[in-house]
Amino acid sequence: MNFLNPLFLFGLAAAAIPILIHLFTRRRPREVRFSSLEFLSEVQQSEIRRLRIKQWLLLALRTLAVAAIATAMARPALPGGAGRAGEAAATTVVALIDVSGSMGALAAGDRPLLAEARRAAEDLLATLGPADQLLLVPYDRTPRPATDQPIGDAGRLRAALQALVPGAQRTDHAAALALATRAITESRALNKELVWFSDFQRTGLVDGTALTATGPWNEARVYLVPFAPRGRANAGVTDARLMPGESGAALAVTAHGSGVSAGDFALEVRDVPAAGAVRATLGRGFVSLPGEGDGATLLPLSAMPEAGGEVLLPADVLPLDDRRVFAAGRAGALRVVLREDGPASALRLALEAGAPASGIALQVADGARLGAQLAGADAVVIGDVARLAPAETQAVLDFHRGGGGVLLAPGERAETAFWNEALLGELGLGRLGPLEPAAAQGAWRLARRVAGHAVLDGFPARPGEALSTARIVRTRRVESAARVLLEHDAQRPALLEAPQALLLATPLDAASGDLAVSGAFLPLVHQAVRVLGRGTAAASLSPGEVWRAPARTGDWRIVDEDGRDIEVSVRAEGGATRAQSAPLERPGLYRVLEGGQLRGSIAVNPDPQESALEPIDERELLAAFPDGRARVLRPGADFAQRVREARFGRELWPWFVILALALLIAETILGRWGMGDPAKRTAPAP
Repeated sequence: MNFLNPLFLFGLAAAAIPILIHLFTRRRPREVRFSSLEFLSEVQQSEIRRLRIKQWLLLALRTLAVAAIATAMARPALPGGAGRAGEAAATTVVALIDVSGSMGALAAGDRPLLAEARRAAEDLLATLGPADQLLLVPYDRTPRPATDQPIGDAGRLRAALQALVPGAQRTDHAAALALATRAITESRALNKELVWFSDFQRTGLVDGTALTATGPWNEARVYLVPFAPRGRANAGVTDARLMPGESGAALAVTAHGSGVSAGDFALEVRDVPAAGAVRATLGRGFVSLPGEGDGATLLPLSAMPEAGGEVLLPADVLPLDDRRVFAAGRAGALRVVLREDGPASALRLALEAGAPASGIALQVADGARLGAQLAGADAVVIGDVARLAPAETQAVLDFHRGGGGVLLAPGERAETAFWNEALLGELGLGRLGPLEPAAAQGAWRLARRVAGHAVLDGFPARPGEALSTARIVRTRRVESAARVLLEHDAQRPALLEAPQALLLATPLDAASGDLAVSGAFLPLVHQAVRVLGRGTAAASLSPGEVWRAPARTGDWRIVDEDGRDIEVSVRAEGGATRAQSAPLERPGLYRVLEGGQLRGSIAVNPDPQESALEPIDERELLAAFPDGRARVLRPGADFAQRVREARFGRELWPWFVILALALLIAETILGRWGMGDPAKRTAPAP
């Protein structure tokens, strides 16, 4: 047994007070001489013995009652099961609080899980002693401690807790645990604790491996506090892309169901106008979802929104993924400049296909205008030209040094000496060899070399698989240290990547093969320029990412849907000017303004992985820590009491208070027992 207030044990000395009172107030018998005893009643010896026993019992009850009260004030406790309990030294507590998108899921009472976590964390603050300190660490994709070091300022910690709201970024439990490990390692306190508030979403294990805690966890106590939504069934919109439609534009929508009742789910598409304007409905429809898996549909739109729109699902347990925005129209398009010679090529036709719904606005440049057109471009494509003029070459290189993306697609016209020295060497893409034919009656395929690259989204995922059925009968060898994304064979790479640059080494003319007319060509080209223009093939950015684009000097602004300004900077780097925003934390449609005029729009949407609400099994969580060091605490009204009991052990003072009351009641009853008429009580039997 441990005592949380051991100084009150000195109060046990008060148990001697009833004994002292008894000793000092005890009456001593006086000797009285009587001439005759005939008038005195007979006193029985048994009555004397009974009175003596009663007095000793009363004394014992009073003494034990005082001792029980003193013991209760010392707060006795049984040792806790998670570590050394009852130690009087200061404690350092690291509190991890998950603020990722899934913590916006609704618990019973339609309160977000994070609201429940905040309340439990405030109860945790109430358990801290005067010398204890706490490090508050909200986290999603990255941990962001509220203070540099653990502090004991309860007011400051409570204010930081109240400011927490569910975000939209994905969860990374391992990154949060790594920071907690460092904080526990650096602490010099005798007692160390980790209290972890989260829904422990399984997709928060980013690499898919089990959670493992390595570090000083044998010296610390770990309390896991899980939160669960009112249900696991959830449907969410995972993608929305503009597509060409029969009567104009259409929206391709993909949704995901997890534990839902299979059937049709209603969809509504609305535009997202400037702040304060009324949102008009652009289309309605349904998407069919299985109980577990994806569904897709194509919704015709009545009009093309100026900057972008939103697609909505009926509200459910996770509001975060019931809405997805998309950039649209000229404002939301990537500006791509194409430089090529001769008639329209297959590359040009692919870049023009589906505009404006494709999200690519193409400008074809000649040698005289290339430098001027690059000033407002997101990416430049150099097609099958023999060579560029010195001014053109310098403009392309300056554009690349400023962060612009460059796609090179040399064909049979290309002069290899110029391309190798002036372009490929400067961009880090290696050297082209001459065109080589395939063996007689033979052909190469286009096969994947890497897995998980944005340019290859939607294509067969495993390396070595053919990208399409296209047959290539003539191609080039490339000597390069750049990363190979696609290849014909080990000596003949087809698509290479260097920073902000791609090289399509496979010629696109009909004499070299049928790649340009295959089904894979158009999506491959579109995704390549999207990756170069905005860093991702996805139709939107993820929360926390930044927007970058080539820009002229001037007045640049980015505003969100509510009209609030987002910080944007314009800097000259490497001979080119780039605009860059602050991290775009909130999902929604952002407008890019240049000189007060709409320059573009940016869609920011939550990571679809936040839609999966399946938690990590508690046994797996406990197994991540050394045996016996971690325990699960359920949130609730008595959370603070259970934290104290887990930290110090189960407190027994209420039982000692009950014991003291019982002893005093017994003393009262015993003291009043037998208090009838003394004459009747002592009268001799007749």
